[in-house]
Amino acid sequence: MCSSDLKLRVQTRAEIARLHQRLKTTIVYVTHDQVEAMTMGTRIAVMSKAKLQQVGAPQDLYDRPVNKFVAGFIGSPAMNFVEATVGSSGLQMSGFSIPVPAAFKGLGSESGRSVTVGFRPEHLDLGTASSNVASIAATADVVEYLGNEELIHASVGDNDIVAIVSASHRVRPGDALNL
Repeated sequence: MCSSDLKLRVQTRAEIARLHQRLKTTIVYVTHDQVEAMTMGTRIAVMSKAKLQQVGAPQDLYDRPVNKFVAGFIGSPAMNFVEATVGSSGLQMSGFSIPVPAAFKGLGSESGRSVTVGFRPEHLDLGTASSNVASIAATADVVEYLGNEELIHASVGDNDIVAIVSASHRVRPGDALNL
């Protein structure tokens, strides 16, 4: 998509939002573009394979997705998903482990169980973590410079994850990272 097409899409979204506010009426807008849905919608219905997955305000879908499909669909870039095994001291993944938050202490009784862990790229940061925060040793593979931020594609054991961090870090491919 050329820059003039992108600019036109942004302007059109804003104009439709203005029209919606002025008319104070219900508008049904169908799109496959989650950015359009998130920026224009007051309530979003997420569907997959002709089945309704979740309905709610954009922030609710982002903060509290009801399933992996919604979690992976809402947000750009998409949520990271890694497979983990419940252990006595936390969740064990290929290349790292995560302490289990107090809200999930019941998982400790399910030692050996496989779970999927999801976390958003924007919830990762670079630097040394405190003792109660998960720390992930990763290697930067690709770094996309976006002006004020960098989109980092990194390897962690058998997993590929994405992180969004401040461009002030100046990460380069091959850098060892502590996320």
